Amino acid sequence: MELREWEAAVVDPAEGPPVADEWVAIDSLRPSRFAGEHAVAYRTTFADPREGAGRALLELHGLSPRGRVWLNGEFLGTHDTPFTPFRTVFDPASGNELLVECRAPENRLDDAGVASPADEPTVPGIRRASVEPTPENTITDLTIRHYATDDGTGINAIVTVDAGTDLRDRITLSLRRAGADGMSALSRVGVTADAGERVTVRGQLTVRDPDRWWPRGFGAQNRYTVHAALGESERTARTGFRTVESSSQGISVNGTRVPVRGWCSRSPTAGTVERALAANATLVRPVGAVPPPAFYDAADEAGLLVLQDVPLDPGGFDVERPRRVARTLGGTYGHHPSLAGFVVRDDAASFESVTDEGDRYALRATGGSDSAATASAAAAALPDDVPAFVLPGFGAGPDEAATTDAWVLDGYAGSDDPLDAGSHTRYVVPGTDRDAAARARRALESLRKSGRPIVTAFPPVASEHAIDAVETAFAPVKAFLDESTPGETHLVVVNDTPEPAAGDLVWTAGDADGTLSVDVAPLSRDTVGEIDVPIEARRVELSLSIDGHETTTTVER
Repeated sequence: MELREWEAAVVDPAEGPPVADEWVAIDSLRPSRFAGEHAVAYRTTFADPREGAGRALLELHGLSPRGRVWLNGEFLGTHDTPFTPFRTVFDPASGNELLVECRAPENRLDDAGVASPADEPTVPGIRRASVEPTPENTITDLTIRHYATDDGTGINAIVTVDAGTDLRDRITLSLRRAGADGMSALSRVGVTADAGERVTVRGQLTVRDPDRWWPRGFGAQNRYTVHAALGESERTARTGFRTVESSSQGISVNGTRVPVRGWCSRSPTAGTVERALAANATLVRPVGAVPPPAFYDAADEAGLLVLQDVPLDPGGFDVERPRRVARTLGGTYGHHPSLAGFVVRDDAASFESVTDEGDRYALRATGGSDSAATASAAAAALPDDVPAFVLPGFGAGPDEAATTDAWVLDGYAGSDDPLDAGSHTRYVVPGTDRDAAARARRALESLRKSGRPIVTAFPPVASEHAIDAVETAFAPVKAFLDESTPGETHLVVVNDTPEPAAGDLVWTAGDADGTLSVDVAPLSRDTVGEIDVPIEARRVELSLSIDGHETTTTVER
């Protein structure tokens, strides 16, 4: 049952249970009246949820940013990773009192997983609380890791059990492909525990030649379900088999390069995946937040890649914290095939600022700072089954870059070592109106034309034109005008798909026009011809038709 009736109070942080001068009834576990407070305590009472034998399972979701929990006067523990639930099994009384103290983050990135704009005060609180009956011996966690050997590919299943009785039993592990009959793998692992003990056991599931999970447009999003059962207690996790690597050419999945057209979001939800797909994005980067599980589930199903920010203190990094946080992130979300890498934000990177058209800034990371070196060290501590990137934070550079009413557009040219910060070209386009969106679109097109393997767009929150602008710039097959050589105008076609792109390219410039036949190889960029543009022409229209699908590019001169 969900716990809905609560009281709360502002309290002074202390070592023992919180003491309140006055408790007030609340209708939300993150009441706005407590925004900006350092410590807030919450309490509620509930009856025994059982109807027969067994115990009870308490879950606190989104316990943020740092929480301490007491039940019936007994201290149960602390919790400081809001993107994972606080979970414990207990023997309930006929009447029970739950007391939770939540403390504000020490910096704006500590509240990972409870995303909110950086300039809004944090409300220390809980997202959801529940108590349910559970068997005497309960599986409280199932973490899975992938492995590969000469004998096949498989899964390491890490199972946590809370024992209510002396336990000598076996856990059954199974692997089944979603939508298929029969099991792909089955195994059993022994578990031994004394009453009241929490133990962790490990088992393996091996499968030869599993059906791979592919990004959207590159293949099917094949997924498998891992099931762990102990008596009447069970847990499941959905996963997919894939490999992810990075190099100077960008990101490769299952050995195939996948061009990154990224959509960035401060408050990622499952709806963010839909918006990213509508904008022709191949990747989503949550900015300074860990998304809810529904976001990753949606990304897995859609074939959308995810770059996961690692919460760090921009004022000075503690290498031990990202190591611990990353391990927790990996355990919670590492089974999702959409996870393509971790991002360590180097907010202290220095930039050069160049005014362009009076309202746009081009910035390039110079690197070499102590902060960049520390960020690299933090990234090196992350799990190595997916890449780790050191990238500039969105708060770097001029003030416009950190506001919510400006576009922030990045082009990343990496190296063969992803921990090398590489080089970036950044455009900051102030404004949320249609003109700003048009300028942002042109900047994105410039980044794509330049051949940057990773290009991302961070639209302003209030922009009504964001999806249209990014969708146009991120068309998988797109034509561009190249006037980099004085006196010459060439037409360039970028093909981000794994299939050849053959069709017609029609161009119009003033009174001049023409048609070119194009045939561009998969995952390539090709100069398809040279055209003669009249000097007086103020714009060039490019219309590319591939397999009945037409994309238009307008170039202002």
